[in-house]
Amino acid sequence: MINSKSIWRAPYRPLFFLAGLWALVVPLVWILPEEIALERVSWHSSELLFGMAGAAVGGYLLTVLPAWTKRGPVPPAVTTIASSLWCIARLTAAFSTHLSHLASVIGASAYFVFLAAVLAVALLKAGARHRLWAPLGAAVLGISAVLSTFDGLNSMGAPWGIYSLLIIVIGGRAVPAFTRHWLVRTGTQTRFRDRPAFSYLAILGILAAICLRGASQNISGYLLMLSGAVLLLQMASWQSVKAVRYPALFILHIAFAWMPAALILNGLAVIVPAQFPSIAALHAMTMGAMGTMIAAFMMRSASVRDGERLILSRPTACAFSLLSVSALLRVFGDGMRDAYFEPVVAAAICWMAAWALFMMVFVQAMRRPVPRPVFSAPAAVCGKAGSDVRPYLQNTAGRCAVSSAN
Repeated sequence: MINSKSIWRAPYRPLFFLAGLWALVVPLVWILPEEIALERVSWHSSELLFGMAGAAVGGYLLTVLPAWTKRGPVPPAVTTIASSLWCIARLTAAFSTHLSHLASVIGASAYFVFLAAVLAVALLKAGARHRLWAPLGAAVLGISAVLSTFDGLNSMGAPWGIYSLLIIVIGGRAVPAFTRHWLVRTGTQTRFRDRPAFSYLAILGILAAICLRGASQNISGYLLMLSGAVLLLQMASWQSVKAVRYPALFILHIAFAWMPAALILNGLAVIVPAQFPSIAALHAMTMGAMGTMIAAFMMRSASVRDGERLILSRPTACAFSLLSVSALLRVFGDGMRDAYFEPVVAAAICWMAAWALFMMVFVQAMRRPVPRPVFSAPAAVCGKAGSDVRPYLQNTAGRCAVSSAN
């Protein structure tokens, strides 16, 4: 039986549950007959952006907040309010035609406004001003949610951009930190070098591409491709091939690799749209980069610990594989379309099957005590870690642990 108290004391539990549930439900619009389904494109896009991804980001940020502030855990009331506001936002989206515009604006943005306020207050009190990118990101998502109530899909460029930046900031720190610690712990003699400056260059490139999108399409496209190439250079010495021996770590490498691929494909879609359609590039960013990275972190929170190792179960490994297949079908499936095969429907089925498997594992994990730390396996002795690893070590509940709270 699930302990209700432990759910609200661990922000990731209710919010990851909602994210996984919504990821499972939203693609139904592509399977149901058009005459009974909601308006497919706009509802599907907005609910994956603000619903699934919004819940996942909120669950992650509120969970790692105590490690950032070195304060106590997030109060259960905060988790309860955040989850409730997320549910209100979904109801607002479903019944927007029956609500006043002011009610739609408030309902759509309240969750992100609350999340940004909680993060900002806690970080400012702790003096962790270098983490203020987190509430800023939540605030931008809130603004995007408000703008979407005015112009619908026309205002949704900002969310994809902010999610890509979050993936680079969080994944670009966590993946090499986890990998470095694993290499040190296993005694693997290999050259490992992380170059975080490359992440910053990629971020600058993306921001510049967004700013120049209206003025010069070609320059914007080349900047996106350059940002993708820079991230590939950053990954070059992460020893991703060796990480195959540690599946729970390897899926993070795969997920992060979707980001440079998505940036390059989006750049191509801007420069040569006739050869590569923008909708395929968009799905490389959303289903590929965003979907797999969210899933990889959520799967870590549901994994069983074996000492300092996270065990990726067969259902979660299968779920991640199906997510990857789903993204590939959506990006490259148009070339396989024929009278007997519909890649959009196939991608939706793979996506839903993946999240169904995840939900099965996650519900079982919710019956267990809350793991400390949530996103990484405990490290038995901090002192044994090398000096390059120690900046990523956090003391959580009396244990030494590699923290994903970059």
